[in-house]
Amino acid sequence: MKADLELLSPAKINLFLDVIGKRKDAYHDIITIFEKIDFCDRIKFTPLDRKPSLTEPSGFNDGIEITSNLNELATDKNNLVYRACSLLKKKYGISKPVKIHIEKRIPIAAGLGGASSNAATTLKGLNRLWNLNIKDSELSNLGKEIGADVPFFIFNHSFALGSARGDEINPIESDLEMWHVIISPPVRILTKKIYQIYDDTNLNLTDVRRDVRIIVRAIEKKDFGEIKKHLYNALEPIVSKKVTDISKAKDFIKKMGFDAICVTGSGPAIFVLTSKRKEAEDLKEKLVKSFVSGRFRNDWKIFVAKTLTST
Repeated sequence: MKADLELLSPAKINLFLDVIGKRKDAYHDIITIFEKIDFCDRIKFTPLDRKPSLTEPSGFNDGIEITSNLNELATDKNNLVYRACSLLKKKYGISKPVKIHIEKRIPIAAGLGGASSNAATTLKGLNRLWNLNIKDSELSNLGKEIGADVPFFIFNHSFALGSARGDEINPIESDLEMWHVIISPPVRILTKKIYQIYDDTNLNLTDVRRDVRIIVRAIEKKDFGEIKKHLYNALEPIVSKKVTDISKAKDFIKKMGFDAICVTGSGPAIFVLTSKRKEAEDLKEKLVKSFVSGRFRNDWKIFVAKTLTST
C-alpha cells in the first residue's frame, strides 16, 4: 500500500486588489496581485484499502474521509477540499478511497486564502498520490471550478497577477523576499457579502482607477519602497466599516512608524509590510503586549510570515 503524503498549504496576501465590474455569473472581474507567504496549513493524504461501512463518517460513501484539528471546520461537501477530491475522482474515474487530514493554522474566512489553498494542495497531492500525471495547467482549470483563488496556489510562483475572477494567472518573475506581520481579528467575513456591499455603494464608479503595472514593475525590480507606496485594496473601506477595530489597529501601527498596512482579500485580516525579519518580529512583540494590555481584544491572531519562495 502506498505511503502517506504530507504537503504544506500556504496562505496568501493581496498586495493589490481592484474591482473592475460585476460579471454575468455573479462574480466580479478584478485585478489583483497575489503573494504566497510561508504561514501554512499541513495536509496529510492517506490511501485507504477498505470499503466504507455503515458506521463510517458522513461523506465517506463517496470514498472521501476528511478530518481536522479544528472541530468547527466543515468536513463534508461544504469544504473545498472535499469538492476538489470529488471533482478529481469524477473527472478521472478514480474509485480509490482516501483520508485527508487538515491541520489548520491559517485563520478561517480571513482573506488569507486558506480554503482555496487547501483545495489546490488537495488537487496537487492527489495527483501525486494516485500517479495521475496531470499537468499544472489542467489542475488550474479544475481549480477554477472550485474557487476563484484556487488556480494561484497550483503554480510554483511567489507572486502572480490575477485577472478575470482572479483565476487567470500570470506569474511575476521575482526572487524578492519580504517580511510581514499578519493581524487577524476574531471575525469572519463572507466574501460574497463584502462584494454585495461594494456594489450597493457604487465605489467602482467614484474611485480613481489604480495602475497595477506600477507595483508589478516594483516587484520585478525588487523595489521595496515602491511596493509600500502602492499597496491597494478597493474593498478595504467596506471591510473597515464592518470591523471598526481594523482602523484603530492601523492607526496604532502607523504611530509606531509603519505605514505599509493593508487589508488582504475581502478581509478582515490586515498585513504590515517590512523589509527585515527583526522589524517584523519587534512589531509583533509590541502588538502582542498592546493587545494583552487591553488596548485591543486579546483574541486577535498575530504572526510573522515572509514571502514563500518555493512550494
